Amino acid sequence: MDFNGIKCPVCKTPFKDGDDIVVCPECGTPHHRECYEIENRCAYEERHAQGFNFEEEKADKENGETNENDNTIICQRCRAVNQKGMFYCGRCGFPLSAQNQQYNQYSGQNTRNNPNMGGFGVNFTNPMDPMAGVDPEQDMGDGVTAGELSKFVQNNTHYFIRIFNNIKNFSKGRFNLCAFFFSGGYLLYRKMYKIGAIITAVMLLLWTAELYIHYCTPAGQRMIELMNNYYSNASNYTEAMNSLYKGISEMSLINLLLLCTMYFCSIAQLVLRIIVGIFANRWYFKHCKTKIHGIKTENNNPENQIQAKGGVNTAIAISLIAVYFVTEFVPFFLAGGGF
Repeated sequence: MDFNGIKCPVCKTPFKDGDDIVVCPECGTPHHRECYEIENRCAYEERHAQGFNFEEEKADKENGETNENDNTIICQRCRAVNQKGMFYCGRCGFPLSAQNQQYNQYSGQNTRNNPNMGGFGVNFTNPMDPMAGVDPEQDMGDGVTAGELSKFVQNNTHYFIRIFNNIKNFSKGRFNLCAFFFSGGYLLYRKMYKIGAIITAVMLLLWTAELYIHYCTPAGQRMIELMNNYYSNASNYTEAMNSLYKGISEMSLINLLLLCTMYFCSIAQLVLRIIVGIFANRWYFKHCKTKIHGIKTENNNPENQIQAKGGVNTAIAISLIAVYFVTEFVPFFLAGGGF
C-alpha cells in the first residue's frame, strides 16, 4: 500500500518515499519504525479492543463520516485514547481542554442545561484534577506510583505530576522559574536539603565575595566613583565613555583582577541559577522517588510516612526570603545608593 502523505500517528510527519515503515498487525496503522520502537507499541493500542481498523477509519474520514457515539478523544501529542471530558491525557498529561471545547461546541451538547458545562462549552467537572489526568496507579519508576508521588508532593501536584510524567515518558522537563529565581532556597523549600544546602552555600559565597569586593576594596570604591561620574555625564556619551575607560586603564593590576573576580562572581551566580532552573524538576522527581522507595522499604504501612516526609518546608522559605532581602538591599542603602 502507498502510505505517501499519510502522517505517522506518533511524530505527525507525513510518510515519504524511502521511509522505513512498520504496520501494526492488529489494526494496520503505519508507523515510522523508529517511532514504533520508541513507543514499543501501536499508537492506537487502546482502541484495538474496540475493533479499531486504520483503513476503515481512514475511509470514514475521507468520506466525511464521524462517529457521533464515540466517547473517546485522541491526544494530539502522544495519540493515546482518552474519554471525552477529560482535561489531561492519561498517558502524557497533555491538556485536552481545547479539544474537548471544540467537541462540545460542535457535538450538539446542550451546555445551557448541563450544570457541569461552562459558558464556552468546557466541562468543569474537575478542572483542577490534582493528578492532571494521570492514573494514580501508573508506575513512575522505582516501584513508585503516580498517586504516591502526589501524596508526597502535596503542594502544586497538578503541575508536578504532569512534569514527572513528561520526564518519564518523553525525557522532557520544563524550566522552573521559581528554582531560577530562588535557586538553593527553592530546593530547600522542597526538602531537597543536601543539594539545596550546597547550592545555597555556593551562591552565598559568590554573593559575599561580590559584595566585599564591591563595597570594601579600593577597586570597588574606585569603580563606584567611575560609574557615578559616568551617569552624571551620560548626556555627553563620548566624554563619559572616555572618562570611564581612562579611569579603568589607570587602575593597578591587582585592582583590575579584583574587578574581574567581582564580575565573575556575578556571572557565575546567573549561570548557577540557570542550571538550577533547568534541572530542578528532574532533581525533584528523583528525590521524590528515592524518598518514597525508602519509606516503602522501611515501613509496613507507608501511607502516613509518605505524607509526613513530603510536602514543603515553609519556615525555610520565609527565612530565606528575609535573608535574601537583607543581603540584597542593606549593602546598597549603607553605601548611599551608589553603583
